[in-house]
Amino acid sequence: MISFSIQANLFKKIAALFTAILMSLGIVINKPLPRDGIKADAVMSFANEVAGSAAGMISVTSNYDGEYELYWGDANGEKLVTSAQSGRTLIYSEFADVDVKRGLGEETMNSFLAIPPEAETILLYYGDTLLDTDELPQGKKVAAAKPTYSFGGLSDVHFNRYDSTGGDDSDISYPRALNLLDEMGVSLVALAGDLSNKGEASSYESFRKYNEQHDFPVYTCRGNHDCKKEFSYDAWKANVNVGVFDGETAPEGVLARSDNGFDFVYSGRETHGDIFIFLSQCSDKYLPGVEILKQEQLDWLKAQFDAYRGKRIYLFFHTFLTSLQGDPRMGEGNIVNDYGYFYPLPYVKYNSDEQQFWTLLRQYRNVIFFNGHSHWAYAMQRYNKDLNISSVEGRSAPMVHISSVAAPRTTDILHPIQTSNPAKMSEGLYIAVFPGYVMTYAMDFVNNTILAYATYRIAR
Repeated sequence: MISFSIQANLFKKIAALFTAILMSLGIVINKPLPRDGIKADAVMSFANEVAGSAAGMISVTSNYDGEYELYWGDANGEKLVTSAQSGRTLIYSEFADVDVKRGLGEETMNSFLAIPPEAETILLYYGDTLLDTDELPQGKKVAAAKPTYSFGGLSDVHFNRYDSTGGDDSDISYPRALNLLDEMGVSLVALAGDLSNKGEASSYESFRKYNEQHDFPVYTCRGNHDCKKEFSYDAWKANVNVGVFDGETAPEGVLARSDNGFDFVYSGRETHGDIFIFLSQCSDKYLPGVEILKQEQLDWLKAQFDAYRGKRIYLFFHTFLTSLQGDPRMGEGNIVNDYGYFYPLPYVKYNSDEQQFWTLLRQYRNVIFFNGHSHWAYAMQRYNKDLNISSVEGRSAPMVHISSVAAPRTTDILHPIQTSNPAKMSEGLYIAVFPGYVMTYAMDFVNNTILAYATYRIAR
């Protein structure tokens, strides 16, 4: 039985590779369509009765095997769109892809997957053909409402790292992301680090230049690339989190500052009492026994968690990703594709700082933890369902992955090793805060698209 399973799996890989090679050459082999056309039906089985929650399973039955897409629709059965405050139209991507084989396909949704407030229907498509339209149950619909406030979540800007356009690609990607978030009406932008390539001062100067073109504050922590050899604290302090560590008295909105000159707590008028904590990495090395968080930082973090136990806390730290579906022996955020493990992130599990960090996330469930580092494009969750968001099956505070503004990473059958996509892709988050919940919208900043498959609802 085991031998047969291995042989069957190998055959599938070979067949998939052969198909991909043909497609790369422009050769597509399609099965003949049924004489009376494709007949398909989608059924959404919801896992709970919470309005706005898409947790559950989508089942597709069809007389034609292939990959089908599910979209949220409006009351007229059209694909869902929305508008930024500026009036710019944003489209929603599909929220699920279902592979139908032998007439049936099923896909389990992430338990955090959200139904957008404007959605009225569920649409089933094969290619450009609409095959089925179902109205959302009344109890699942959420009345469209204006958020209390909103903020942007970005990571891995990486000035001076990518030059596919003949200049610094981040001179295009970063201001474009800020501009769209500005159009969305955000009150502030928070980042999970890696502003630079090697910690060079010019990266931080570029960061400040683009931030100053907007009225909202922009705050960040330090990532592993910001810990590299060219790093200058003077350049960081002059251009990043400007004013936070100037003078003996903290500026308005800054509630606490660590003695290390990096870590701080922010809660301005625009955050309506919510707390933002920016926790900086102290090393770019991922080795046994090497801390990326010092003990003093962990003690400081616990003190802040205790001080604001009754508040909603948004924690921004660069690393410590979730990877329940990955190889537990490998780095966090790893993915399994058709050829096994590829691009394992440099990381060592079970260091003391990591274990203490996870303990804090288990104890303080009022925290939402945002991290970057991996660069994985949001669509890579097809290999690891926990890649973009997880609470470790309810055992920790929610952990939300932020893709890269500069160069999201992808893979496919022809590129089993990760491929960066500077200039071609740019992703991040628009986060809307409502009285009873938080919505994290994954954004495609190149195509002005909301990635519905990575848009989540987190209870407050």
